[in-house]
Amino acid sequence: MLLPRILTAVIGIPLVVYLVNLGGIPYSLFILAIIALSLYEYATLMRMGARPVQVPVLMIFGLLLPAAMSLGDLGVYREGGDNYAGLFLVLPALAAFTAEFFYKQKYLERIAFTLMGVYGLAWPLWHMAALRELRPDGKELTFLMLVTVWFMDTAAYAAGRAFGSRRLSPVSPKKTWEGAIAGFAGAFIAVFAIRVFMKDTLSAPLAVWLAAAIGIGGQLSDLAESMIKRAVGAKDSSSLLPGHGGILDRFDSYIFVAPLIYYIVVIAR
Repeated sequence: MLLPRILTAVIGIPLVVYLVNLGGIPYSLFILAIIALSLYEYATLMRMGARPVQVPVLMIFGLLLPAAMSLGDLGVYREGGDNYAGLFLVLPALAAFTAEFFYKQKYLERIAFTLMGVYGLAWPLWHMAALRELRPDGKELTFLMLVTVWFMDTAAYAAGRAFGSRRLSPVSPKKTWEGAIAGFAGAFIAVFAIRVFMKDTLSAPLAVWLAAAIGIGGQLSDLAESMIKRAVGAKDSSSLLPGHGGILDRFDSYIFVAPLIYYIVVIAR
């Protein structure tokens, strides 16, 4: 099991570093691919747990929403007050309700699970692309987020294995308070270590906010994905990444972290 895990990391890490460095359309397409695979895994999990979901609405609008919001003429980047961002926020809800006219039962349940995938998964993950496009330091902030989440996860896992005794939440029995505290501390260590190279653009107060957002948000996001898997009786979201589980298992922390980091930085400016 260790060898596939190492091989996946050896291939995946350089690819992610290259795409973050590149930015622009290639990186945005990479994030859209992550979203598409995450939505597929989510739909599969829902099917495993007999939770109804509108797969066409989920996939079409789960990809259309983040893609459209990135377009200069239609999305959030357009200057002035006459953009059409709100249209793409409301369309998935309209589509989900309209689609139910053609089903015979479980209307509200199907609508809820479909919109949870669009607004609770696809939309938050899009902020990984939005963060990279921030100027002038989107690339640096994206690397900060990626490295800090990795360091936080590593610290939480190591401390939980070595010292963990008090269970953090019933939805994830292996996670402990000791691991969570170590992960929170690890986020601060990573952010302030990276700040040494970003002093011109990353103030100490902002670094505190970012570290806290990652240290808390990342672990809550991980618990949220664990809750979904536990509800449907799944151990991993899929087996797409050998030794690592699925795409959702690798990117679950960013569901909460990416929008938190993006809006903290935007508000701070």
